[in-house]
Amino acid sequence: MLKRVRLIAQIAFFALFVVTFFALMRLPAAYDAPGMWYLRLNPLTTLLTTIASRSIYLPLAVLGLVIAALTVVFGRFFCGMMCPLGAIVDFSDRYLFRHMRIRKACPPRYVQKLKYVLLAALLAMAIFGGMAPLIMGPILLVTRVFTLVLNPVIAVVSSQGRAVLAPALAGVGYDRLLYETVKVPLYYGVLGAFLIFALAVLGGLFDRRFWCQHVCPTGGFFGLLSRFALFRRKVHESQCSSCRACSAVCPVHAISDSGKSTSVAECIVCGNCTAAKKNCNSFGFASISKTETRGADLQRRHAVAGVLGGVFMLPALRANASARRDSSGRVIRPPGAVPEEQFLGRCISCGACMKVCPTNAIQPCTMGDGFQRVYTPKIVPRIGGCEEKCHICGYTCPTGAIRNLTYEEKRFAKIGTAVINRHRCLAWEQNKECLVCDEICPYNAITPMIVETTTGPFKVPVVNEDLCLGCGMCEQHCPITDRAAIVVFRFGENRRASGPYVRDDEKAQILEERRRSDEDIGRSLTSEWQRDVETNGTSSASASHAEPETTQSSLPPGFIQ
Repeated sequence: MLKRVRLIAQIAFFALFVVTFFALMRLPAAYDAPGMWYLRLNPLTTLLTTIASRSIYLPLAVLGLVIAALTVVFGRFFCGMMCPLGAIVDFSDRYLFRHMRIRKACPPRYVQKLKYVLLAALLAMAIFGGMAPLIMGPILLVTRVFTLVLNPVIAVVSSQGRAVLAPALAGVGYDRLLYETVKVPLYYGVLGAFLIFALAVLGGLFDRRFWCQHVCPTGGFFGLLSRFALFRRKVHESQCSSCRACSAVCPVHAISDSGKSTSVAECIVCGNCTAAKKNCNSFGFASISKTETRGADLQRRHAVAGVLGGVFMLPALRANASARRDSSGRVIRPPGAVPEEQFLGRCISCGACMKVCPTNAIQPCTMGDGFQRVYTPKIVPRIGGCEEKCHICGYTCPTGAIRNLTYEEKRFAKIGTAVINRHRCLAWEQNKECLVCDEICPYNAITPMIVETTTGPFKVPVVNEDLCLGCGMCEQHCPITDRAAIVVFRFGENRRASGPYVRDDEKAQILEERRRSDEDIGRSLTSEWQRDVETNGTSSASASHAEPETTQSSLPPGFIQ
């Protein structure tokens, strides 16, 4: 009975996870639907983010505490019934690796202690604000590989499938589907995310639930919480013949002593044992008996080894040369990101913000950005700019690393500043009519300016640093190939953990400057149109293509010489 209940619950929760990921974590559903609910189920995530960020994020803490309390009562039911990675591992163990398993390579039982060592290392690192190793969280692994690998693959298959089915669709009257564009999101770090996920699944070649038994720190944390679980396996000794049929079907080797002793720290309440022999054992509420149940096989040296490992890992997280590569200021966080130190303590690298970003602008950090930042989100404007009216990333962040901003708040959340390199700009360097950045800027932060060149006055773009929010739309649409002539850097960013980004008087001043900038652009376009009409549609600026030489003694703001 328990096995059937567990299978139904496992399928139901995995289906709910898939529906949430593909149907709710997307525009516009993510604004209203709680798409991040399953990312808040892990109480270890709650504990580590609270320690690392030195703050409590209430929506994360509430759901985490509920699961922790249920674990204390029912044992590691989460691993057997709710974990999406556990469902994938069970499926692969049964249908892919059942006849491929290398029996001789099955690790000994003491290797199960590794997950407790990793758990101790995580706790030690969290004390010092390190969160990068959370890449091993089971829900995070599945969400990340779905975002970075599966979602783009489905988009490619959908796009190519429409082309193949074009004649059939046209024949049945669904040819309109052929004109709907399918956007294929592309990401950095795809290979790394896939390899970590593959290692978790391929462990089934050596043992059932290999990842859950030996590696998963979340499993170790649930094991510690399950020490005094009231709902557990009971053995009816009068009917037990010590045949070991129950221990043979246990996927996590929780049963020992000829089937009479159960490790509640390893048991995932799957029900396989009771399905194999229904008369001699069962699950139910019972008083704790030391002869029938065992806790986590954890000793002091394991905890000490984990703590020392976590402490010695800190230099690899922070004191490495790759972290200094961000001295150029190109790691631009999404709008609403809390200050960096707190951000690194809260962000669990789940990839939810990357999944919902409509322009594919949010990308995962790589090793080149520093190991501590691996798979945390950054905006890459050359791939996509941050849309003016979109603030979906904060709605899907499960830990509050990205604030849930309103549209009005986002209009003043500065994430960087655009800078023009005149040696790559067509207008500055080659005296050509190009004001794409000015036309695309949603905040009127780029305005045309007349400068004197050897061929006469000419119009070039100039960045107003006070109005620029660093959205990157200008960099995305710059016609220069490879590196754009206008690039967004992180300097000038305004990141706050709470409260408004600007005071009311500053807000009024910024809005007034944007309005005046818009009026100036309108007057400029009107006068240019009138001038072109008078000269039969040919402007003096566009008639000349000689290379300009600036005669001004000072350069405008947002300009590199």
